[in-house]
Amino acid sequence: MLDQHADVRLSDGRQTVVRNGHLPERTVQIGIGNIEVKVAKVRDRSGSGVRFNSNLLPPYLKRAHSVEELLSWLYLKGVSTGDFQESLSSLLGDQAKGLSANMIYQLKVKWKKEHSRRDQLDQTTLHRNG
Repeated sequence: MLDQHADVRLSDGRQTVVRNGHLPERTVQIGIGNIEVKVAKVRDRSGSGVRFNSNLLPPYLKRAHSVEELLSWLYLKGVSTGDFQESLSSLLGDQAKGLSANMIYQLKVKWKKEHSRRDQLDQTTLHRNG
């Protein structure tokens, strides 16, 4: 990204888009436990609104997809929302501490939306082929 904007300069010759340290370190939960990550920060001196967002680590990501997949598997197996913490603690150890009932609810809403989209795609495919 910095290379893309390397030729754009301010009137005094300085680059407009520059590296500016790191965002605060944060913990991301993945299937094998917690990891600490730091994301580079970029500053746009011109004020034109150039922003950097990592494709590898989206803003506010706290759990990797592998843990989310584990949660969906537990849900489909019939584990109640209240028992998720205990189930994950036995699978992941102390790294599962941050799990809340609200987070499980939000994931269930997301899963239902994804399921509805897949059903709509399946119906569209059947209609076209059939």
